[in-house]
Amino acid sequence: MNAASDDQITLDAKFVADVLSDKTMLQIQHHLHKIWLQEFYRFCKTELGESSQRIMCDLLKFESDLQTIQIIENYQTMAVGDGAMTYSERKKYISKVGYLYPERYEMLSNANDFKQIQAAVESTEYYEMLSNVKQAGAENEVESRGKTLDEVMLEESIKRFSMAFEEQFHYGCFYAYLKLKEQEIKNITWLADLITMQADRDLPGWNKVIVPFLYHVNDDKDINQ
Repeated sequence: MNAASDDQITLDAKFVADVLSDKTMLQIQHHLHKIWLQEFYRFCKTELGESSQRIMCDLLKFESDLQTIQIIENYQTMAVGDGAMTYSERKKYISKVGYLYPERYEMLSNANDFKQIQAAVESTEYYEMLSNVKQAGAENEVESRGKTLDEVMLEESIKRFSMAFEEQFHYGCFYAYLKLKEQEIKNITWLADLITMQADRDLPGWNKVIVPFLYHVNDDKDINQ
């Protein structure tokens, strides 16, 4: 099999064994997702037509950037044993596919708190996204009116996938459709959890459903309903 993009690794049985050894489930997930993103991006870049290539590469680069931000923000929870993950270890899970690479790569790789992540993405579209993250203190997701990093990134993803339908005759709409249908499933699961918990109807958690297929280019509407 071909090498996985920039890492120049051979995807064989030895590589799979290395990925699965001494790793948490979260680390395995991020490692495999990184490889999948790089291989899928390479395929889209070389095999698709002009419109499909442009749309799909944009979606994959955006998805890769969000994973990079998420990994850096949550790297302490990905640690093996009692210590935090080292910078060199963390780099294994950061994809070099995305708009943040290579200009912001080193700053992001060396960031160790949320403010440093914000500084690393200053003057990019992600800076405004991160500015919408509110610290909710000890409140849980159901009780908090603020938005977590995961919630903000999910909102931006849904907007991006929805905008894939603004153009015609490209394969990106099929990928976006699957992602938006996944969000519908997440919405149903979230509401089912609230019902199971018998959450009070006045709690902010009921308004944290992100409606897919609603956002359009140059549309400033709030997709939280």
